[in-house]
Amino acid sequence: MTGKVNQQGWTNLKQTEGKRGARTGQVWSLDFIISIVIFLSALMPLLFLWSYVNAQQQQQILFDETENIALAVSDALLRTEGMPSSWNTTDVSVIGLASEENILNATKVSYLLAMGSSDYNRTRTILSGGYDFFLNITDLNGTSYGIIGSKPANRMVIPVERYGIYNERIVKLEFAIIV
Repeated sequence: MTGKVNQQGWTNLKQTEGKRGARTGQVWSLDFIISIVIFLSALMPLLFLWSYVNAQQQQQILFDETENIALAVSDALLRTEGMPSSWNTTDVSVIGLASEENILNATKVSYLLAMGSSDYNRTRTILSGGYDFFLNITDLNGTSYGIIGSKPANRMVIPVERYGIYNERIVKLEFAIIV
């Protein structure tokens, strides 16, 4: 075999002996294969990093959306009367516990606690749009006036704490969405 360098700097190899006769061509070299391996080795971590960042972003979007729902629900519970304004367990469409802003109506609290224990799925649909939830009303001494649901350790919990007045006592309303 003989080689000749052309004007572009490429070497053309000529096969002058053999049964096939003379032919010219460029040869795939080990350098090309090594460069492909190096390129792919650099590209793969970038693809994994992009996938990881994308998953983290999706998780943050989910957290932000459910946090907004938790804030809106806790606001509605403490600031509104609900719909209708004199709702009971059978005709409620929006649950609100306030007789005035931040003053809880004892009758509506008892209705909500009754609904939560007798028909959690319906209460969940009306209150949080289908998300599992946890609600706890306690005074500052730790006396509990009612709990609906639970906070499982193996799921993401987005809690919101609000304060109001119930039976002439300051109470903490802890509401959490469970995802």
